Parts: sequence; structure tokens; C-alpha cells
Amino acid sequence: MADNKAKSTKPVNKTPPKSPSDPAKDRAAKRLSYDSNSSHEGAMAGEISALEEAFRKFAIHGDTRATGKEMHGKNWSKLCKDCHVIDGKNVTVTDVDIVFSKIKGKSSRTITFEQFKEALQELSKKRFKDKSDEEAVQEIYKLIEGKAPIISGVT
Repeated sequence: MADNKAKSTKPVNKTPPKSPSDPAKDRAAKRLSYDSNSSHEGAMAGEISALEEAFRKFAIHGDTRATGKEMHGKNWSKLCKDCHVIDGKNVTVTDVDIVFSKIKGKSSRTITFEQFKEALQELSKKRFKDKSDEEAVQEIYKLIEGKAPIISGVT
């Protein structure tokens, strides 16, 4: 009985238990859900298009500090591969790299969403030669909308 009294006299830890959620997932969700104050074509403020959502997912892929507002060349190349923009005949990895270098600023290493759309317009002319410019752009948007990075080779 003396043992029971000794246990009850210890101070009780009153810190709340930590939530079971993964902090890495919380950070990724916060980066993806930042509010946009500007409205884009066909999207109201606070609401993003499927194309912009895909852009953000690829922009933060593999970079814990990325905000989803700008995309590196490596992630641009991954987006083009994963979404089958690169077909091996009309559009190659080299074409994708050249378009990225052409669109980004001279001293910059990243592109914004607006520059991303310009780069897609540039690639759509090569990828869908038989269609009009507007149809080609819509086709390339369809390839990308709603997609996320494919993680392969992870065990």
C-alpha cells in the first residue's frame, strides 16, 4: 500500500497529447491551400483551376521549402514526363528544357504560373501540329489537369 501513495504524490504531466497527424502532411497541405488574392482566367479568388492545382502539386514535389507559387526546371521536366507531354517524336526532353530556358527570366531559376501557361502554349504548337493553336493549347491542358507527381522506385 505504501507504493500506491508514492505514485499518487508525483506531479501529473498536464501537457496535451500531440495530434496523431503527420506534420509533413500538414506543411504540404498549408503550402497547397494558401489563399490567392488575384483571380485567374475562369477561376474566382480562393478557387483554383485544375491546371493551377496540378502546377502547385508539381511545384512543391521534392522540395520542403517550396510554396507552390514557382516551379524549378527539374519539376517542369517531371511534369512534362508524368503527364505525357513528352511523346518522344514531336516533343523531346531537350525541347522541354529549351522552352523552360526561353520562358524563365535570365537570372531566375524558376517560372511562375503565368510563365508556365506560356511554356505550355509553346509546347502545344510542337506536340499537336495538326490542330489550331487554341485547340492545341486545350489538348495540352487536358493532359495536365488534375494530375499529380508519380512517385516511382520507392520501396
